[in-house]
Amino acid sequence: MLTPMQRFIAIFSSDLPHTFLIAQRLSPCIELCPPDGLLLEMTAHSELKTLKTFLEQIESPPKTGIASTRITAILAAHTRSGTVVPDGKEQDFLASLPVGWLSLILQKSDSKLLSTLFQWGVRTLGDLTALPEKDLVARLGQRGFRLQNMARGEDVQPFQPYVGALQFKESRELEWPLDSLESLTFILRRILEQLCARLHDYGQAAGSLALTLQLDDHTVHERTLRLAFPIRHPKLLLSLLRLDLQSHPPHSGIVGVSLQATPARPRLIQHSLLDLSSSNPDKLSHTLARLTALLGEGNVGTPALLDTHRPDAICMTPLQVEPVRSSHTERREGPLLGHRESGDHIPLALRRLRPPLSTHLATHQIVACSGPWRSSGDWWQGTTQEWSRNEWDVELVDGSIRRVYWDPLKRTWFSEGIYD
Repeated sequence: MLTPMQRFIAIFSSDLPHTFLIAQRLSPCIELCPPDGLLLEMTAHSELKTLKTFLEQIESPPKTGIASTRITAILAAHTRSGTVVPDGKEQDFLASLPVGWLSLILQKSDSKLLSTLFQWGVRTLGDLTALPEKDLVARLGQRGFRLQNMARGEDVQPFQPYVGALQFKESRELEWPLDSLESLTFILRRILEQLCARLHDYGQAAGSLALTLQLDDHTVHERTLRLAFPIRHPKLLLSLLRLDLQSHPPHSGIVGVSLQATPARPRLIQHSLLDLSSSNPDKLSHTLARLTALLGEGNVGTPALLDTHRPDAICMTPLQVEPVRSSHTERREGPLLGHRESGDHIPLALRRLRPPLSTHLATHQIVACSGPWRSSGDWWQGTTQEWSRNEWDVELVDGSIRRVYWDPLKRTWFSEGIYD
């Protein structure tokens, strides 16, 4: 059985985005030719029909050329739009073209060779193909050999099809509204099975899930599920979605479901024969989802410091589990934690009180003091966010050393901690 002959259609247009959209409907194999061109790959028996369909759908006529090699199709489109070069006639077609036309395809570093060829008296592509191959390579190296092959109409690099960004998204339009979580779970199970199968085919997992529910009152209910680590198990993802929807149910019937996964590399866990087996990471995601449903969003995760000098100013960020390095591979250098040589100074540690306690100190109770250290901020955000404090370290008659501060806004002394 004969294999259909491969052909290329070169298209150059001033409106490349619109041209690309039309070309996508006609052929899945498209190569971009910056800044304003593209190539379609197809068989010989469909080239004319495809080109006719393309020209019917575009408003301004572009430059087109058809040939069995990419370089010939590109030069045919620029030389005389609509040219169809028969298979095997590439060199005959290109022979009369000026050698400078190769600048449309060459990189800037190789374009300098064209001036060298012009100094040699090479004016056309036919003149370039007639040069002795060994002498040309001896003077210009492999770049000269590539130029001669291009002048013959031979492709010096393979077809590079355009591959857009992968989107892992599944949608369903429902015939009647769903008003229960059980009915929605049945739909989500089928969607997740197909979504996870696609992720598995591409060697990816879901880093997060975006759920969009179209409601019968013409509103949209959106939820984003951020995962502690990439997952592609449909049953586990379904369980996490159920927990989230139980805490944030839609307020109306559901007429459409859309689920999109953000792809991420799956995490491979290498177990060690020398360490105790760790807990199943899938259980961690389920536990986090249950805690979030119980405690509310913003109360489960990893604390992160805010960009402020206000003490204990933190926010909760989604938990991201990092791989744990095996303990037996770690080497300890230097003294063990807590070990000290005799005579070393031991710094005091502040045992902080949370929350700080309101206190009253009299002058006769204080043996020595150091301070104040004044700080304030967030006054530009309103009175509810403003804070100010004057800190002191004081030694009391009972021998204890404390950190206290005066709050000018509340006009109260607080005990923040005790030095041990």
